[in-house]
Amino acid sequence: MFTPILGVSFGNISSSIAIVKQDKKSTLEVIANQDGERSINSALSYKQGNEYHGGQAIQQLIRNSKNTIINFRDFLQYDKFSAIPAELLKRCEDACPLIDIGADKPGFEYEIDTDLVVKKSVVEVAGNHFKQLKLAADDYTSFDFQKCILTVPEFFISNEIAVSNMKEAAKIANMSIVQFLPETSAGLVSLTDSKISVEHNIGKDGKDKNVVVADFGGYTSTVTVFAVRNNGIMTNLISKTNHHLGGENFDEALMQALAKEFESKHKLTGTLDNIRSKHKLKKAAIITKKTLSNVTNAVIGIDSLSQGMDFHTSLNRMKYELTIMQPTGKMAALVRDTVEEAGLDLLEIDTVVLTGGSSFTPKLNSAISFLFDEDVTSIISLVKGTESQHPDEMISAGAALQAALLHDDETEQLDNLVQHAVDVPHLDKFIGVLNANGDFEPILNKNTPLPTRKIVKLYKQVSDFQLNVYTGAIQIKEREEEVAPKEARDAGELDDDESDWSDSDDEPEIIRYKAYNQEELLFSAPIKSIGAKGVELTFEVSKEGALKVVARDNISKQVLSKIE
Repeated sequence: MFTPILGVSFGNISSSIAIVKQDKKSTLEVIANQDGERSINSALSYKQGNEYHGGQAIQQLIRNSKNTIINFRDFLQYDKFSAIPAELLKRCEDACPLIDIGADKPGFEYEIDTDLVVKKSVVEVAGNHFKQLKLAADDYTSFDFQKCILTVPEFFISNEIAVSNMKEAAKIANMSIVQFLPETSAGLVSLTDSKISVEHNIGKDGKDKNVVVADFGGYTSTVTVFAVRNNGIMTNLISKTNHHLGGENFDEALMQALAKEFESKHKLTGTLDNIRSKHKLKKAAIITKKTLSNVTNAVIGIDSLSQGMDFHTSLNRMKYELTIMQPTGKMAALVRDTVEEAGLDLLEIDTVVLTGGSSFTPKLNSAISFLFDEDVTSIISLVKGTESQHPDEMISAGAALQAALLHDDETEQLDNLVQHAVDVPHLDKFIGVLNANGDFEPILNKNTPLPTRKIVKLYKQVSDFQLNVYTGAIQIKEREEEVAPKEARDAGELDDDESDWSDSDDEPEIIRYKAYNQEELLFSAPIKSIGAKGVELTFEVSKEGALKVVARDNISKQVLSKIE
């Protein structure tokens, strides 16, 4: 058996579905559709009375583009065609275009058979897409799914029109949406089921950490900074989205480069002005992008690309990375800027999680890794071999895990459980004590949700001591690290333009590191001698921010002191 709530990831480019089996291991499984696709294209196509979905629909783009619907998810934010930005309308101008189907309602007009033209709203198209996803899940499990958790961008959840339209689309597929889950939140939740996640301090290991989840999709890139506290409570510190940055920028840059090379070889122009040629180039660009994410060279062959001319060429990874340098730099900058706007330094980030189709790109991984200190921050990604789930499947996996959690509770309590966010106060400073060396040592970390409680055991404390509790903050410091001198080499080992000594790399390296500074003294109190048993300190902060510390004998639990 399995959890009867389906996890669904709904993207502009692709979607995926997942379940959690109700076996001893609560096995998570991302479901493939009838064509074996786990990353299912969000596309529908119509021809000769047949409806095609997913990869089959994308194959129709070259010869049947006017009846193939793509990139429709973001249109669900609007209830009027006149309100949709022109930039957004361009996303489907080379396929079945979005039009006003009457009364200012956005929708599509397509031919399902000879002389049989149909108009459907964006909501109805999304409903048909959900039907196909549900059918794949139903066929695989032989179960009629009637509930789902749907992951969408965070800005969708705050949009009343989008929420209403998605609920209506789900009804068309005979499903109800139990919860809307932000995509980056789902990506983080997916890691709580992984052995790798424990190694990267994401799992419930009792450690506080700051985690960045970067979701690089087809058209949008979203970066969220989470504070994970108190054995798994996740606080969204900040979330930033670039609505014009994603894998499509990679495709467009590569298409432009390939078209330029083709036209130069054959003395042609206007290749990208022809819709069929453009779709052929797009298909080749996507294949090449995926190939160069795994190997260093790709061969490209396109029959009759334009004016009957074939196109055959090869591309290495280095040239491809130069081609996509601009969007890659913007993605890395989005990560850096989001961390800074969260009020954190890059050295305060424990883990970075890369998800979404574009996170396959090795150049993007290296650009983001370059931002962080590898001794401080772990990068979880497919390229680095540290992923717990395929990046295209992490979002639906997180939705399925959330579905399993909700299913464990009583159905009548779901209304109270499915709030995607709870607004509670948080600590705006570290709270800690001075250790034996007089250095500040944090007990409660900044951004811990309130109320909170933490126990610290001092096993070696056997005499009277003064307990000094302070607020604190992180300070980023720098130190110079001298570079080891080079050894002189024999003249025969040198290149023609080298001398036997070179001081070009002898500049001292600047090392950045974080340190804690004590700030305001909250209280200072003597703790009586407790013999050889050790002491247990319980720190409690109320929702209103009132601090209480209770000192107890570590064995007998006798209260030695209570400070409020």
